Amino acid sequence: MSEKILNEVICLKQYINGKDYEEISELEKICSLEDKVNLKLELDYKLNIVRKSRAGLKNINEFLYYVDDILVSYIGISSFGNNMGEVNGLTHPAWRRKGIFKKLFNLAMEECGKRNFEKILLLTDNNSNSGIEFIKSINGSYEFSEFRMKQINNEFEDMINSINLRRAKNQDSKEIQRQNAMFFNDKEPIDVEYEEYFPEDEERLNEITYMIELNGEIIGKIKVDYSETSAFICGFGIIPTFRGKGYGKASLMETISLITKKGIHEIELDVEGKNSTALNLYKACGFKEKSTMNYYKYRVRF
Repeated sequence: MSEKILNEVICLKQYINGKDYEEISELEKICSLEDKVNLKLELDYKLNIVRKSRAGLKNINEFLYYVDDILVSYIGISSFGNNMGEVNGLTHPAWRRKGIFKKLFNLAMEECGKRNFEKILLLTDNNSNSGIEFIKSINGSYEFSEFRMKQINNEFEDMINSINLRRAKNQDSKEIQRQNAMFFNDKEPIDVEYEEYFPEDEERLNEITYMIELNGEIIGKIKVDYSETSAFICGFGIIPTFRGKGYGKASLMETISLITKKGIHEIELDVEGKNSTALNLYKACGFKEKSTMNYYKYRVRF
């Protein structure tokens, strides 16, 4: 009896489309259930990103491995600025230890090398034995951890009522980018492939950036990614001269109030583990650690 010949195809793409999104999401569900882990694939961001690419720029960000037209492995590169790439991926449990993921990884690293990233970070859940083993096997070095936090308590005392949140407009674009550089070292999700950022484009992506104002003066910003039943808070920062006065907590609580008024009660965010100030703030606002994502530094070798 002859052995069945499998049709194996590697697909490299600049962007994912709706079909890719569904296939990767299904593979993510399978792996999450099997391994009891959280994955940070940035699929919603990648699907909905406003494509304003510079002429001639055709970077490869998506690496998909199919067996008989079924997606069994995926790796994605996310670049949020500062000449750095974040790499995350997964393989169907039935197709592990067959060299498939390593093939995609080598292609992804070749792409990272072409783009001359100053830093490459590999991501894996702290509970993912297969992810940690793979990163160790290719000599990745631990850099830091990030907590995914979920709000479990939204009963709080009245906060500073002089804080106001207003939707950002296109004229706030330069201020948003200035604050991104101040808070995140340009790591806020504005892809380096895209020249401009327009807050008024966000609404169709179910995203809203709010400018935080105190007596009419902008003192920070906060962003919310909405879905039908949940919301994700990101891009939050208070300008240094206004810190330590309770405005951060007041801004976060006002944001939570805006979200819950929409009938949404599942609220999450990410925070770097060594950022004790932010971690304590979120805990004070009813958030609890849900999972831990580890980041490992990797040096491309050719």
